[in-house]
Amino acid sequence: MPPNPFAASPMLPSLIAIVLYLASTGLQVRALAKNTKPSVRRVAALAVPAIALHALGVHAQIDLPGSINLNLSSVASLTALIMVVLVMVLSTVQPVPSLLMVLFPLSALTLSASLVVEPTPRAVAASEAALGTHILVSILAYSVLMMAAIQSIVLGFVERSIRRHSNIVLLRILPSLETMERLLFAMIWAGFAGLTAAIASGFLFLEDMFAQQVVHHTVLSCLSWALYGGLLAGRQWLGWRGASAVRWTVTAFSFLLLGYFGSKFVLEVLLERA
Repeated sequence: MPPNPFAASPMLPSLIAIVLYLASTGLQVRALAKNTKPSVRRVAALAVPAIALHALGVHAQIDLPGSINLNLSSVASLTALIMVVLVMVLSTVQPVPSLLMVLFPLSALTLSASLVVEPTPRAVAASEAALGTHILVSILAYSVLMMAAIQSIVLGFVERSIRRHSNIVLLRILPSLETMERLLFAMIWAGFAGLTAAIASGFLFLEDMFAQQVVHHTVLSCLSWALYGGLLAGRQWLGWRGASAVRWTVTAFSFLLLGYFGSKFVLEVLLERA
């Protein structure tokens, strides 16, 4: 059996993935500069091996003997990987060039950070199945809702450009406003369901969701859940859309981002260095 080229250096797949992500981003930017749509085949030819290598890199970061490493950098890299996989699958049925253009460099950034940043490891025993389920559902929910946040920002940009009659060439490349808005709320519904399951599993499986080190995470996550629920109710019964949907989506995700990644940054970076 030939030797595994990645066994000697687990950093190697991450480095190659970074290069491929940036190359794919370059293809999209080049197409945009020429006022054309990027070639789906060329983008996929770079993105698919990048995703596979990204997965190898994440596995090397989180797979510890008998436990799973869930520090800030590894979770950020895993979240980016999940988003890229979901969007690539989604791209087979929906036009999502704006998401890909954002997520490829974001994935390269999180992989780069995971290679250079060394916060204190946070390990979870592999035998803690209930806790692992809660964490997995949480990361999936965060990934989908982050995609929705990015989509809402792009949607706000498109709507403003239409009102001001600017960026006409870019608007010809992007999907219609109705298509983007429909996709946004589909993501929010999916993410809201995942967030509901994550919060419920936390109360079910964790001993104390209001312990000192996690109370801020619990409160901010519940506040975010309430905002997403309010947005979906407003969409259903009041017909909210456009700027209102963008504001509610970004605000709700900001609380979620602060509650999870913000708290991990404080605990693993600031307090460890204090």
